[in-house]
Amino acid sequence: MSKLFSLEIVTPYGSFFKGEILHVRAPGVEGDFGVLADHAPLMAGLRPGRLRCEDPDESFDFLITGGFFEVHSNRAVVMAENAMRHEDVDLERAIRARDRALKTLADAKTLEEQEEARTNLAKAMAIIHFAEEE
Repeated sequence: MSKLFSLEIVTPYGSFFKGEILHVRAPGVEGDFGVLADHAPLMAGLRPGRLRCEDPDESFDFLITGGFFEVHSNRAVVMAENAMRHEDVDLERAIRARDRALKTLADAKTLEEQEEARTNLAKAMAIIHFAEEE
């Protein structure tokens, strides 16, 4: 049997998930990456997207809207802006957020407004894709 390691997902609202897993695949800002037990120490930025976890019995997914990933000594911590399970997703709300972000991007007058609209658009699109994958 493969070796387990600890994963905790925390948000500004508290601990979202804590458990022993075999593997996690995360949406890094430079591309997706995976972590197994005994991984070298690592810190990475996370973009909005699906966080796939595998334990000995099943695979399960969470959506994160960005954050940071840290692993050392067989303990991984995801510090996420927000995290959701499939049942938490409000698809209609995500579609409205996407539409608002697109309008804001089209109307943006400064680089800062454009960047904020792009960030909001990326989060909304990640939620929509996550909901459609179920």
